[in-house]
Amino acid sequence: MSCCSVSDRGRNCFRLVVLCLAGVGLGTWAGCSETSLTVSHVDPEPFTVYQQLARLEVTSDRLFHVIAAQSDVAGYSRLLEAQSGLSTPLTFTQTDRIEQSFVHSLKVMLVDLAPTNFWEDHLAEYYGTKLPGAEAQRLLAAYEDESLSPSSRLQDLRESFVRDRLPELLPLVRARSQIYQIPSQSMEPTLLPGDHVIVHQVAYQAAEPQQGDVVVYRYPDENGKRFLHRVIGLPGDQIAIRDQVVYVNGDALSEPYTRHSDRSSMAGHVRDHLPPITVPLETYFLMGDNREESLDSRFLGPISKEHLLGRVLFIYWSVDPDTHDPRWERLNQLVR
Repeated sequence: MSCCSVSDRGRNCFRLVVLCLAGVGLGTWAGCSETSLTVSHVDPEPFTVYQQLARLEVTSDRLFHVIAAQSDVAGYSRLLEAQSGLSTPLTFTQTDRIEQSFVHSLKVMLVDLAPTNFWEDHLAEYYGTKLPGAEAQRLLAAYEDESLSPSSRLQDLRESFVRDRLPELLPLVRARSQIYQIPSQSMEPTLLPGDHVIVHQVAYQAAEPQQGDVVVYRYPDENGKRFLHRVIGLPGDQIAIRDQVVYVNGDALSEPYTRHSDRSSMAGHVRDHLPPITVPLETYFLMGDNREESLDSRFLGPISKEHLLGRVLFIYWSVDPDTHDPRWERLNQLVR
């Protein structure tokens, strides 16, 4: 049985390339400041115009396109190829697929996981220092025409924002996510050995884990070693297992994500038969999807919320550890 401990291999690769933006002089993430930033205020009435303009820039993805255009996408592809020990060199078409995955992953980390209104607030503050109110109104009124022109005033502003402010802002957003490599079979078929995933590290700071979430956690007795399983029972739930079927509060749980490698039932063994237990407050009952190959809460007991390290969201890269061939069909997959 496997605990599905998650590996830190590849973490430096992603930090050096995903978070190093060519042409902006950011260097590595490790060298970026993580000092908290505050948004200064301009006059209340013009600020509303700047906020509206910034919201359009973010929701239309036009700000992100400038960020992505400045990223070292080709360098990421080369480094990922070198770090993965692939069986054959990548073709041009394959490199293009990796680069597309890179851009998607970058958006997940920098936009989807950013704090609410993070980019809007900082962009509005920056535009407020660069634009008179009347010009901001004009750009807002003609946004669709103005924003699409590569030589427009807005394009100049986006590029100057990336140059002037990204070195300060990126570490604040990047700190909200982490990447891991899956080393074991515990979560098959959802996650395979050789999958590389993005984890939302602050997912449970303002929200509670939900049944079905796939989470990374640190087991207290494993000297900081990280594990990965699915949330089955919430605090206060009654959990029971009969003939390999999981029951939550008396109802059989529908689990289309599971794999059973051994359908024979082990009478009297918690792997297949667990007497009803109530999940204590502030703890969660976790199980691997590959039920006969997972050392989880059936054996270890419920896991305290304080040991949860984040929610697994997204597969950005995957290599078969036996053949060393990329699993192209697994790139850009949400973890459900």
